Amino acid sequence: MTLLSAWAVVLSRLSGQDDVVIGTPSAGRSRQEVESLIGFFVNTLALRVDLSGELTVTELLARVRQTALAAQEHQDLPFEQVVEIVQPPRRLAHTPLFQVMFAWQNNENTAWQLPGLAVSPVDQVSDIDIVKFDLELNLSEEKGRIVGALSYATALFDHSTIERQVGSTPRGATRDGRSCSTADRGNGYPGSGGAQVVIGNLERDRNSLP
Repeated sequence: MTLLSAWAVVLSRLSGQDDVVIGTPSAGRSRQEVESLIGFFVNTLALRVDLSGELTVTELLARVRQTALAAQEHQDLPFEQVVEIVQPPRRLAHTPLFQVMFAWQNNENTAWQLPGLAVSPVDQVSDIDIVKFDLELNLSEEKGRIVGALSYATALFDHSTIERQVGSTPRGATRDGRSCSTADRGNGYPGSGGAQVVIGNLERDRNSLP
């Protein structure tokens, strides 16, 4: 919830919008009978985040939490059916409902040991040449650190813009570090020197949520 909230604030500031939709993958293994099966069951959830109003960090976390939990309750509904129900305007250059993806990889990296063979993981992210979305943020935790990769459409963004975005992802608070005000979205890009770090505030304040 914390990283998704921070990412939503960054996207809101980039776009100047207080209503953003973020896609996120769901494992699709909510039923016990598929837990032991080998296969790809991933479904995509569309999270509509409302950032309107003078939100405190706690209020932002509560909104994102409510949105995420509601989406998880309906995670078995195929994304294609959601698109059919909503019937959004379709364009060949964009995916329906959202153009930004957020993925949190919380699976453990299990070391394989095979007799007579040296086995090591392959970094597939570095080999990606084609992206499906305008922006795709993939994060995971490694040895107590949050690491990840940000893929982007080169037709829409240049490298310097993405570098600034990577530097501002952990940020997104207002001057006092306690609220996510829509009024501050007009102050420009939340660069490394223009905003205070919000992750610590999000981590601290989420403990007050039920």
